[in-house]
Amino acid sequence: MKRILLLLILAAPAISLRAQEWTPHYYLPVEQMPDATQFLPDYPRPGSPLFTNDSLAYQQAKQLRPTTRGQQAVADTSLYVRHFMQRFGEAAGISLTPEQYPLLAQFLDDSYTTIRLAVKKAKKVYARHRPYQHFGEPTPVPSQEEPDDYTSYPSGHAIRAWGAALVMVAVDPEHQDAYLQAGYELGQSRVIVGYHYQSDVDAARLAAGAGFARLAADKKWQHDLRRAQREFRNKNRR
Repeated sequence: MKRILLLLILAAPAISLRAQEWTPHYYLPVEQMPDATQFLPDYPRPGSPLFTNDSLAYQQAKQLRPTTRGQQAVADTSLYVRHFMQRFGEAAGISLTPEQYPLLAQFLDDSYTTIRLAVKKAKKVYARHRPYQHFGEPTPVPSQEEPDDYTSYPSGHAIRAWGAALVMVAVDPEHQDAYLQAGYELGQSRVIVGYHYQSDVDAARLAAGAGFARLAADKKWQHDLRRAQREFRNKNRR
């Protein structure tokens, strides 16, 4: 019996980390988050100059698929907090894993999950087709392709990525430029793999800023920010 209890205790952190990667925890309900339909314009329609820009950006980004950058774009389809932390850590020259920073991992996951609520209604209202559907071309991630998935605008991946970058800046301002660059590249990966137009990603970044601003006013979020900051400082003392 003692051995079983010991194994359960040792396994608890891993179980907790798996749960946090699969179960969303929201700081605020969707009703209290900004509604992107109230401040974002409609998406560029085919035949418009802005859609021409989207089409050119798609063709340009597609050229990167056979490259190392294209491989990174495929990897960036992951929405797990572990992948976000790895990308931000690599950019800042810091080893960031959920095991090393459990408070930061939970805080980051909960934050960008909540920020994403800012586009929940917009995706349904705008119901935009995805680039691979419009152009009739395969993507480097065929397992995620769906013929009737009209949720391209704004990008859900990109709002999480830019929102996560803003959160990392709040936790560790010293590496702000590195985090923002990584967050930007995570969003651009969606254009490279053909799951979003450039305007989808650009709109998502605006919505992420709005969502982050709302989170910053929440008392529980402020409390968890301080906890994540202390954990980060304690593990990075020089």
